[in-house]
Amino acid sequence: MLREYFAESWSEERKMTGLVIALTFDIVIGYPLVSVIGSSVAIRLINDLVLSAVLLMGLFALTRHQITRMVLGGIILIVISVRSVRYFFGTNWLLGWDSLLSLVAVIAFVSFTMRYAYKEGPVTSQRIQAAVAAYLLITIAFALGYILISFLIPGGFRFPDKGPEIDDPRFGYIFHYFSISTITTLGFGDVVPVHPFGRTLATIEALVGQLYPAILLARLVSLSVVDSRRSDKQKKSTRQPPV
Repeated sequence: MLREYFAESWSEERKMTGLVIALTFDIVIGYPLVSVIGSSVAIRLINDLVLSAVLLMGLFALTRHQITRMVLGGIILIVISVRSVRYFFGTNWLLGWDSLLSLVAVIAFVSFTMRYAYKEGPVTSQRIQAAVAAYLLITIAFALGYILISFLIPGGFRFPDKGPEIDDPRFGYIFHYFSISTITTLGFGDVVPVHPFGRTLATIEALVGQLYPAILLARLVSLSVVDSRRSDKQKKSTRQPPV
C-alpha cells in the first residue's frame, strides 16, 4: 500500500522537478538558515527531514528493485534517527556515522539519478532535471566527505578564523559552501585543505566540476541529436507512398 502511494503521488512528471527544487532550497536557503539560526533544533531537523523525505520518495520512484529500496530506505531512516539523537542529546561522536551513512545514501542516489538521466531514449525535461539534480547531489556527497575527514582528522582544514566546533551548526554548512566553491572552481581561499586526504578529495571534486559539463552534459546533447534524426527518418518513411 505504501509503495503504491509513493509511486502514485511521486509521478514521472513531478519527481525530478521536486528533487531539484528541494536540493536547491536545501543548498541555497536551508543550510544558511541553519547556520544563522543554529540554536533551534527544530529548524535543523526540519531542514534534514525535508530533504530526507524527498530522497525517500525519489528512491521509490527511481528504483524498481525491492531489496535496493529496502536497503537504501533503511539507511536513510537510520541517518534521520542518528541525526535526531545527535541534535537532542548532543552526542557529537555520532557525527562520524551520520556522515558516513549519509555519504553512502547520497552516492547511491547519484548513481540512480545519473542512470535515469543518461539512459537511451528521448531527452525529456525530466532527464535534464535529473542531470542537474545529480550535479547538486555530487556537491552534497563531497561536502559529506569533507565533514568526515574533518571529524576524523582534526585540523585537516584551515579556516580564516577559528574553525567551527563539531556541535556548531556552521560545521556542516561551511563544508557545503566549500564543496560548491570547489566544484565550480571559484577557489575563494577562505577554507583550505591542509591534510593530503582533504587536498586529494578537493582535487577530485575540481576535476569533476570541469568534466561533468564537458562530458556528461554533452552526452545529453548527443542523445538529443540522435533521437531527433531518428524521428526525422520515421517521419520521412511514413510520408513515402506505398509501392
